[in-house]
Amino acid sequence: MGRLVRVGAGVSSLALVAGIATWAAVREPASSTASMRSNADAAASPVANAVRVDLSQSQGAFPFRPGGELSATPNSWKYGTKTSAELSGLKLDRSRVWLEFDQAYDVANKKPDYAKWYDYLQAYSSWSKSLVLNWRSDYDPLVTKGTFSRAELFAAERDMLADYKRHFPTIEYLESENEPPDIAAYYPKYKFTYQMVNAVNAMNLPGPAIKIGGPTTDIFTTNRIGAFLDLYAADTDANKRLDFVSYHQYLINTTGGAWDKLKMDPAVVATERSQLNSMLSARKLKSVPALVTESGVFPGSRASSLGLSADYHIQAAGLASLHYYYLGQKSVTPFHWTIDHPDNDRKDMFADTGTGVPRPYFNMMQMQSMLPATRYKATSDQLSAQGIGVYGLAAADPTKVAVMTWNYQWTQQTGYNSKIVLSHLPSAFGKSNILVTRYKIGDDSDSGDLKPVEQFVIAPRTSGYTSQTLSLQPNELRLLVLTPTTQPVTPR
Repeated sequence: MGRLVRVGAGVSSLALVAGIATWAAVREPASSTASMRSNADAAASPVANAVRVDLSQSQGAFPFRPGGELSATPNSWKYGTKTSAELSGLKLDRSRVWLEFDQAYDVANKKPDYAKWYDYLQAYSSWSKSLVLNWRSDYDPLVTKGTFSRAELFAAERDMLADYKRHFPTIEYLESENEPPDIAAYYPKYKFTYQMVNAVNAMNLPGPAIKIGGPTTDIFTTNRIGAFLDLYAADTDANKRLDFVSYHQYLINTTGGAWDKLKMDPAVVATERSQLNSMLSARKLKSVPALVTESGVFPGSRASSLGLSADYHIQAAGLASLHYYYLGQKSVTPFHWTIDHPDNDRKDMFADTGTGVPRPYFNMMQMQSMLPATRYKATSDQLSAQGIGVYGLAAADPTKVAVMTWNYQWTQQTGYNSKIVLSHLPSAFGKSNILVTRYKIGDDSDSGDLKPVEQFVIAPRTSGYTSQTLSLQPNELRLLVLTPTTQPVTPR
């Protein structure tokens, strides 16, 4: 469970998503632009940075909606009213939820207990458009040790999945098992599961047909995913199914050396789609989407050398960076992990799920969710090829421009004095005054609602706008939002 620490006072993040009803000038306190870290290895003199956004160069719709995919905590949904409202406010496209056969079935007496998980599934159904069901079959040990015959377990799991599909028609994906260590032992379970999904789909139950995928590996691994695809290609079942490939990404170093070596190289994920395409093509298999159903920078109980407080901010900036590189690929969708991790608080989205006080990670997701649907070209002059430094992610529609910037450093301490240079604003911004709103996830607070740190009104702009130059400390994030307004220009 998360622990409640400092809470920043301010506007509820729910109000920000809905829009601010009453405008008032807000200015960022001078002290908030300076680091308040107690860490002895404070940042050196800041480096100048510019993020340039060209709003005449559309890059099309985002391939997935930033902030719209959630991997839920297993068996966890009894949250406070504010937490539930915050999650609902994200308007999630998909939530990944968990079911294990023996948790909804009395194995000893061979009787189902489906209703035990109705409330869990109902909660996530209410927060998202569709569900990704991680299905743990318990094939091993129930079949391998003789408690059930394969046919008995098949009938029991078919009926279970059918019941849940009837009650929750938005179940659209079924992910087979979780992080199997042995692909040869995994494949019989996968085959069992796709056959069970086929049987349920044949019932023509409400909602979309269920898609089936795997192998749900703990890392992106060409060896184990390739071994799975070899077994699938060799499978002679005419009704075999592979609708998506799933895996996890924690930037885990598996090639020797320090465990955290890849934390300084989030750009390594940028080639995953092309590698997966090559693996599928080599086996004469059709291209299918990839779901990265868990993503993060802290695998298991790992931590950085900077301590828990700094790690909350590393989590937020690190996930923003990973997802930035997935946004540059087609048919690869990463999921945020998770609401309330049972063992490692630095992964949590909330300081306390009872009170709904957000951690930096959740506030970063809110920033993502505030971006319009169309991406525009943004370039930073201080982002390394490996993905260390200042990022820029820009989106716009005819009446809103939003730019996220952040400084991912892992444990390094380089800070920046950063500005945003916008060119070719939409025509509406040349016809009315412009409300400028800035948000910040600073390193001076571990928890608290996302809130504006500054708001002011400027005169119309017929071409572009250059923001103030502001401090961007290690693993801090900012969001700049411009919208037309009828409010008068703010004296400055």
